[in-house]
Amino acid sequence: MGNAKKWVIATNGTKYASAAVKYAAELFRDLRTEPEVYILVVAIDDDSLTEAKAILEMAKYTFEDIAGKEGPLTPYVETGEPGKVIVEQMKKLKADHLFIGGADFKWDINDEGPGGISNYIIEHISGGVTLIK
Repeated sequence: MGNAKKWVIATNGTKYASAAVKYAAELFRDLRTEPEVYILVVAIDDDSLTEAKAILEMAKYTFEDIAGKEGPLTPYVETGEPGKVIVEQMKKLKADHLFIGGADFKWDINDEGPGGISNYIIEHISGGVTLIK
């Protein structure tokens, strides 16, 4: 992770996603060189935009409070299917590390059953992934 230059922290405000924000902030605080950091919240539809923006504000505040220093932080909301949007944003930003919470993560990603968003992301991106569960 020492060479990671762009981080995406994807959160939906849940317990594990919030823990991912906190963990990323702790790492950021202790780094000598600071990566660009993007905090992403995905609203499933236009009706959930207000909630997504509130989650984003809380995540931004939490990150800045724990990191204890200002850095290149860009918070933003996108609309769509969470797994696909996160993968698209990782590619668009050319990000090299993703922090996510994984309450729905299944250890066997080759299982034919539903694996959740975490499994979809892991199968479709290249780069580092820190999954907090």
